[in-house]
Amino acid sequence: MSTILIVDDNPMFLSEASKLCEREGFETMTARSWTELNQLLATRVPDLVLMDIEMPSIPGHRLGTFIRARFRIPIVLVSGHSEERLKRLFDSSDADGWICKPLTRDKLIAAVTRFMPILQQASEETKQPERVVPERPTVLLIEDEALIASRIEAAIESMSTVTLAEDGESAIEKLWSGSFDCILLDLMLPRLSGFDVVRHLMMRRPELLKATVIMTAAGDASLQFIDPTAVGMVLRKPFDLGTLPDVVREVAASAR
Repeated sequence: MSTILIVDDNPMFLSEASKLCEREGFETMTARSWTELNQLLATRVPDLVLMDIEMPSIPGHRLGTFIRARFRIPIVLVSGHSEERLKRLFDSSDADGWICKPLTRDKLIAAVTRFMPILQQASEETKQPERVVPERPTVLLIEDEALIASRIEAAIESMSTVTLAEDGESAIEKLWSGSFDCILLDLMLPRLSGFDVVRHLMMRRPELLKATVIMTAAGDASLQFIDPTAVGMVLRKPFDLGTLPDVVREVAASAR
């Protein structure tokens, strides 16, 4: 079982964050000070660290230097600061990512998907079967806004076969049962998010990661958790729908 270390001097946040992580199947370790953090790291190395910035003695965005002197562990800063201030602190730190409080399930899954080594290892080690892309590629369109979905479908229906999923849960069900040459994925979805879909691909269908096009209006706070080299393409909304046929052909062909 993967382990997440939560470092925060607020007992209520530690309790809530631990419950959130445990509900998602992760084991948790908690530390409220630099002393407790040192003691924990002397006995066990976690897979991911969620680090509060407002820590006593040493600010959280500086603690990464001390941790990295001993271990290569992904560190994500967590703070109640404004996004602008948190980004500045992140830029001067050794951390890998940052999250504005409150810590939600979507933010947790995004951080785990992007940084937890066990997921990356599973993606690399899973055997990837050979894919043959037909002249008319099959596309899984994952978009919850009906108007946007209809416009995207209209833009590519003449050159592809489109299957629509309106949320992350139905998308994962279709990925289990169907075969697709290209995935057009919105990140902000109901029920299960686009990050859940990416996580599923990494664990179960890694051969489709390079066939996946992220379509999103999300800002840097969310996009930092998408590795652009791991997927086929990232399109920021709004984008030119006229380019989608070429995007689908390019991504489907390059993922072979």
